[in-house]
Amino acid sequence: MGKKEGESLFKGKKIFFRMSMIGLIIIFITGLTCNFAFAREVTVNVDGQDTTVRGSLFQNAEEILERNGIVLDPEETVIDDTTTKLVSVNTVKTNPKASGNLKVDGKIIPYETRVSTVEELLIENNIVLEELDRIEPSQITDLSKINEIQVIRVEVEQESIRKVIPFNSLTKDNAEWESNQTKVIQPGTDGVAYVVENILYENNVEVKRDLISEEVITAPIDEVIEVGTRKAPEKTAAIKTAAVKEAPAVVQTPTVVETAVTEETALVSETPAAAVIAETPAIPAATAVAGVKTILNCTAYTATGNATASGVMPQANHTIAAWSGLPFGTKVFVPSLGTTFTVEDRGGAVTDGIIDIYMNTYNECIEFGRQNLEAYISY
Repeated sequence: MGKKEGESLFKGKKIFFRMSMIGLIIIFITGLTCNFAFAREVTVNVDGQDTTVRGSLFQNAEEILERNGIVLDPEETVIDDTTTKLVSVNTVKTNPKASGNLKVDGKIIPYETRVSTVEELLIENNIVLEELDRIEPSQITDLSKINEIQVIRVEVEQESIRKVIPFNSLTKDNAEWESNQTKVIQPGTDGVAYVVENILYENNVEVKRDLISEEVITAPIDEVIEVGTRKAPEKTAAIKTAAVKEAPAVVQTPTVVETAVTEETALVSETPAAAVIAETPAIPAATAVAGVKTILNCTAYTATGNATASGVMPQANHTIAAWSGLPFGTKVFVPSLGTTFTVEDRGGAVTDGIIDIYMNTYNECIEFGRQNLEAYISY
């Protein structure tokens, strides 16, 4: 009985030893298998150059770089996904630090950051964008390619204003009047409308107005000007012809017409002078001083921030825009305004017979509206 127990104990120890050895072999093989099964290759991008390295699925970017002998300067470079395990990434990318200026709300904020896009920089600086705000350049821009970013605050306000509707000027031909005669037979009257506009501001500066609605309260009344079209007869030319015809008769009969010649000559020399004096209209004093009298359709405009077409800055009570038929420097005297203006500008809507008078403010232009005024042009 004792002998059998000893044999059994020996056999048990032998089996245990064998099982232990088998377990160790299995563990060793499993370790080798896991090492290959849970390792993978990833691409590391350093300074724009791609390098393929191998690492464990459960290592992060910093561990992979360190294991493969890639050393980065932490003061100049930042690693994307520093703590993310390789099990969820295929590429490890390094980015240089970005620096520059961020302009927002009237301030300039210098930045030096490890983030890579404009959007990330805004988040880093706790800058919140409203619905209409915009960024230059766009939020997806790579910070390594720029050094200045501007946040543009955009606002839209609605405004209701009273607007003057300028009247139109119409002309009507009158064949019974000579061509230098004109007369206003129906005065023009400006209309009135209420206008609703959306005003766009960028960084508190108005940049655009959009018309939303316009309600006409009083319609404008057109001005009607009657203009003569008949040409005046050339009476002076007829008198000269008659004088030439009488001359030969005097030469052919000197003895008989001696006395007649004296009378004829006196008559011929006096008649044309009298005729010319009688037919030549008197020149108005204002016309002689200020130039050619006419009726001009006058409008008004205000500051554009630019120089005039002649290259000078516009001045109130001095500068007007006129059609190309009036050269720069032409003087235009408007008696009702008591001012002599100078042509220094042009305008797309300023056609023949129209002048646009420069004024200091928008309200002055609205109050002036559109008027047909007597004027004298000195070329």
